[in-house]
Amino acid sequence: MDTRGECRFKTVLVTGAAGFAGRYLVRELSGMGHEVACLDAVPADSAAAADLPGYRCVDLADAAAVDSAVAAVRPDAVIHLAAISFLPEAAKNPGLLWAVNIDGTMHVVEAVLRHCPQSRFVFVSSAQVYGAAAPEPYATKVAEDHPLLPLSHYAISKVAGERFVGACAALRGLDAVIVRPSNHTGPGQSPKFVAISFASQIVAASPAPGQSAKMRVGNLDSVRDFSDVRDVVRAYRLVMEKGIGGEVYNVSSGTMLSMRELLERMLSMRGVKMEIEKDEALWRPTDNCAALSTAKIERDTGWKPRFSLDETLRGIFASLAQEGAV
Repeated sequence: MDTRGECRFKTVLVTGAAGFAGRYLVRELSGMGHEVACLDAVPADSAAAADLPGYRCVDLADAAAVDSAVAAVRPDAVIHLAAISFLPEAAKNPGLLWAVNIDGTMHVVEAVLRHCPQSRFVFVSSAQVYGAAAPEPYATKVAEDHPLLPLSHYAISKVAGERFVGACAALRGLDAVIVRPSNHTGPGQSPKFVAISFASQIVAASPAPGQSAKMRVGNLDSVRDFSDVRDVVRAYRLVMEKGIGGEVYNVSSGTMLSMRELLERMLSMRGVKMEIEKDEALWRPTDNCAALSTAKIERDTGWKPRFSLDETLRGIFASLAQEGAV
């Protein structure tokens, strides 16, 4: 094991630790020898916060509470995951989006600069800051210097966060690194997100082989890159430990496919057929995501994805079975 990161970044504060990726990140950091402190807005006695080390319930919109939490921990590094990340929720409640994603980021950064200014700050942004991509064949992969074209409330909030973090790095000495992950999924994600929605419906319907049941879907023409959450949180750790201050890093599996292709793969994996039924509540315009270059993170940290999409999907189905869904 390379212990350089462990020695330099002994204590790591994770914001959004009770969320889907946050819980995986806490396990990743702890497993590699880091001491982890956790911050999120869910109550300390909730199931989502169970077993999280050094947990503090903090509303990021409350600057004083954020300041107090950071002062108490004085971490060697902060990985700032906390955000409103579900696009429909972000669009419906832009005030909450602003309070958490923009004001919240500012509050965390200001507290770090005040109480532990030598700490490394990893800001988790999103590949959505690049905007929509051209249709296939995705001949050109987008590098980190590509112009940004945010097309959603969520993406706009992430660009604003990046700009603030970048300004603090340039003008105030913040040791900041920015990460732009593509879509990621895995066991434990909310059924609001597409892969879990598909899997949950397939499992719940449980059609016999060769028979059909109904599947509610949104826009099957949208194209996404799906990464395994375990690969993504390993990228966050490696960027924290080995990334170059001031740099931006893409994180992506490189597996681009449409929602239709994803659904067909999942149905084939289970050996079932389902009747597709469009649900207007799930519909979003076609907005093909950019294919990302990961050359920089591979060069600087040695990161490469380890899990195939089929391994990720099998894990999702297995987790639903363990939860008693089948």
